[in-house]
Amino acid sequence: MINLICVLSILLSINAVLSDLVNESKYPSPRVVIVGATGVGKSSLANVLLGRDKNYNGGNRTDGCFKVLSTSESVTKATCPDKANYLGDKSRPEITVIDTPGFGVDREEELQTIENLVDTLKNEIKYVHLFVICFKQQDIRMTAQLQGMLLLFQKMFGVHFWRNAVLEATHWSYGEDAIRRRNDTRPQLTEESWTKGRNDNLNKSLQVPYSLDSVFIDTYFNPRNQHEVELFQTNTAKLLELAQSKEPFHCKDIEIALTEIQKLTQDNQQIKEQNDKLKKETDEIKLKLRRSCEGEKNDLGKLLSDTCIREKSELATTLETKKELEKNQIFCVRNRCFSLTEFLLLGASGFIFGAIVGVIFYKCCCQTNKSSDEEDSEEERVSIKEKSDNV
Repeated sequence: MINLICVLSILLSINAVLSDLVNESKYPSPRVVIVGATGVGKSSLANVLLGRDKNYNGGNRTDGCFKVLSTSESVTKATCPDKANYLGDKSRPEITVIDTPGFGVDREEELQTIENLVDTLKNEIKYVHLFVICFKQQDIRMTAQLQGMLLLFQKMFGVHFWRNAVLEATHWSYGEDAIRRRNDTRPQLTEESWTKGRNDNLNKSLQVPYSLDSVFIDTYFNPRNQHEVELFQTNTAKLLELAQSKEPFHCKDIEIALTEIQKLTQDNQQIKEQNDKLKKETDEIKLKLRRSCEGEKNDLGKLLSDTCIREKSELATTLETKKELEKNQIFCVRNRCFSLTEFLLLGASGFIFGAIVGVIFYKCCCQTNKSSDEEDSEEERVSIKEKSDNV
């Protein structure tokens, strides 16, 4: 029994060795996986590491693998391994480079993308020496898209996969203008400060317990500039050295996170349904408000119309009155009309004059009567005196 167990163990070991040998011939080590957000430049880097042009069009592939286009949309739709001598140099070792799709653009496609990634890494690649995590130089802060993608990787691979990770700064040019702009930045942007900033972000956002190395491979370097060529060679050599020095990370258990990812997808679907329901209710409320506003608008329009008609009528009356006044003013200018003040003064003057004349007339009448009475009295006294004398 013990001998049988030993034989089986030996056979399994031989099978594993043969399997590894077959796998190694198909995917030579070191094996490098390039990950990053959509549009960060993963495919350009993958092509350069394989010795192709940075703008390689993907050849005969129909899945967008290694295809580079000047667009912000995700071109790579699958996890794509390929092998070649490093940088296309026959004197260098063969490597396997795995190009991956970007994450965070379409949630409905994300689960399928992750399943394809898991299947490829687990069943084909089997182990990885280096995960190259691409950031754009100008991405000072980690975007929600990139943070979500790295969180998924951490859940899929486990926290220790960071030991096999390295940071890559894409669009990091060593041209004179680019260097001048980085030197003029406050605080000054250097390779050291950029690396520290990315590590601080990873530690703060994802609690990454390791400090990651970084490389600055400019896939668009100027081959006629000796300084840029030297820095390209230095950084690509550093990447190969890191890949060769890392213990391989085995991918056999990376499917653990799928159930959680599926749950996240379901939660996203529920949120989408709730948003659709809320949008429908909001549209109904907007429709009711619009109808109500239209009714009020009609009432207001009618009120404004009536007010406008009334104001037009009043304006017409005012204009007619104004015209009459203007006619009267013209007549008065031509015929010397009295104003109201003049007319009142004239009336008051006539009244005063009449009063004075009346008083004078009255006094005259009274004086005449008095004289007449005095004459009558004198005559009576004379008559009485004559009668008295006669007696």
